[in-house]
Amino acid sequence: FEQCDPKKCSGMILKSRGLISTLSKSAKFNGIVLTPTGKKIVSKEDAAIIEQSGIAVIDCSWAFFDQVRVKSVKANERLLPLCKAANPVNYGKDIKLNCAEAFAGALWLAGFKEAAEKVLDNFKYGPAFLAVNEFHFSEYDKCETSDEMFKAQERVKNALEQEREENRNREIDYGPGSSDEEEGEDSDDSEAERAYYAEINRKIAAKE
Repeated sequence: FEQCDPKKCSGMILKSRGLISTLSKSAKFNGIVLTPTGKKIVSKEDAAIIEQSGIAVIDCSWAFFDQVRVKSVKANERLLPLCKAANPVNYGKDIKLNCAEAFAGALWLAGFKEAAEKVLDNFKYGPAFLAVNEFHFSEYDKCETSDEMFKAQERVKNALEQEREENRNREIDYGPGSSDEEEGEDSDDSEAERAYYAEINRKIAAKE
């Protein structure tokens, strides 16, 4: 829908490398369609549909999804569960996935892990996507159905919230003479974030 630079659009990059094709808005599509309005979360129970008919991502900002009219969006709409982005624009943010990350996430959760890795191999941040979602996917991978995915998503949310709360409550010794109250409010979160991304980089390096 021409909402981003085609030279940087992850979907267009995948198309240029022959991994996906584009559909017109009026095209008929019987596969899984990822949208923000689906009632079910993509899961292994969708594997047969994906294997037979494929999976589609609507290349637009979810903020403008209501303005998009796509004939393909029908019975097989699916949500993605809570995931973190690894792309340079939204690194570490919840839900802010680009097209490639959405494709890879859905394929991984439906059981097509090799296909997901093939998508991610086209981007420098590909390994980081799996690294930042290691905990998320370890919980989702236990699920077979959409209902189980919703329950797993709640477990993930609760665990992450508990971790954030612990980080906020952690006491940090700034040493003698430090009385910068302006930095005090965000110091716990900043320290936790630095440790978090350091651990991600360590995991990526270990896989190389």
